[in-house]
Amino acid sequence: MPGKPRYFPRNIGVSSPPGESVHEFVVVWRHEFGSLPKILGVFSRHKAKVLLTHSQLDRPTNTVVGTFFCDVAQADQSVEELRKEIRNLDFVQDADFASAQRSIFDKFLFPVTVWGRDRVIVMRMDPMFNIERRLTAELGSAGAAIMFGEGEGYSSETIKHYQEVLGGVSAEMLLENVEDGLRATGWGLFDFKETKEGYVVTVQDAPTLKGATEPSRFLCGVIAGILESIFSVKMKVVESTLDYEGQRVIVRLAKTADQTA
Repeated sequence: MPGKPRYFPRNIGVSSPPGESVHEFVVVWRHEFGSLPKILGVFSRHKAKVLLTHSQLDRPTNTVVGTFFCDVAQADQSVEELRKEIRNLDFVQDADFASAQRSIFDKFLFPVTVWGRDRVIVMRMDPMFNIERRLTAELGSAGAAIMFGEGEGYSSETIKHYQEVLGGVSAEMLLENVEDGLRATGWGLFDFKETKEGYVVTVQDAPTLKGATEPSRFLCGVIAGILESIFSVKMKVVESTLDYEGQRVIVRLAKTADQTA
């Protein structure tokens, strides 16, 4: 039986401050066997040290977009000459470069998308949950109810997109993909367990506001909405707890008498 997967942070910013001789290359190429090693070979032959690289496939066009952060301090060609040699590879459609000096982000990638089609905005966690805190402080239980309802609505819309992408998969397979999606988009490591009354959902490394004593109502709404949308049942939260030190949220849900979500 395989061991528990080891996860690594997805870092959007450049992980180390680039120096004066670091440049970012962006390359668009036709996807074929051995294409990526050939591009890397150009950098290697000319002593351009590749520090970071990232590539992604655009399936509709069968092209790959890749970014390469390279230290060219010891390179025997200029960055323009490197660009031209890469551009002359028969499978490459375009290539460009920019200095990465004093830059902590890439220069060429925009917008941020999920599945290559749905645009998303990445924002820091605390400002988002501060919205919930202020709304709850001003409106009390009504504010908490609004955030819970927005979480349910967010899940309902998101599950529809999953169903469009995956097609007619089983509820179990859909839930497994949702768990992966929640992890990939930074919401935490989710575990859904069915019980006699409903479900117990554990979220490890859950997003929480500093000093919080209870789980986000938006997060609880997201959890309820996922179960309601996938299994077509109406859920109510029976109990929700936050282990702040362990960054773990546990939400117990029960099916209501109204079984239509």
